[in-house]
Amino acid sequence: MQALSHYSYHVSGGRLLLCDIQGGVYSNGVVLTDPVIMSTTRIYGPTDLGTTGISSFFAHHKCNEYCKSSWTLPRHRRAAYNPTQGTTMEIVPTRRSRPGMTMGGMGAIGE
Repeated sequence: MQALSHYSYHVSGGRLLLCDIQGGVYSNGVVLTDPVIMSTTRIYGPTDLGTTGISSFFAHHKCNEYCKSSWTLPRHRRAAYNPTQGTTMEIVPTRRSRPGMTMGGMGAIGE
């Protein structure tokens, strides 16, 4: 997945980085989920960390056998963020906004 991220940066002329890709290889194909696009213009929403995010990705990236030495690398590679396992989302307590729903005697949804 790291090489795919590196390739995305290269083919976009250093303007985009496809990263945080998850998924797996299955008998009938490959499934990729939860992509993040970082850009030099920060137009791809709250996960687009811009040039700081791109720089941080490459500070941690180690080219592997799938990367080509001719692929573009950013001039500045500084770790602004540390990689983490799992999610970095926080659990935010919420209150129930309405009574539990029922499905014709099947009990409340989610029970």
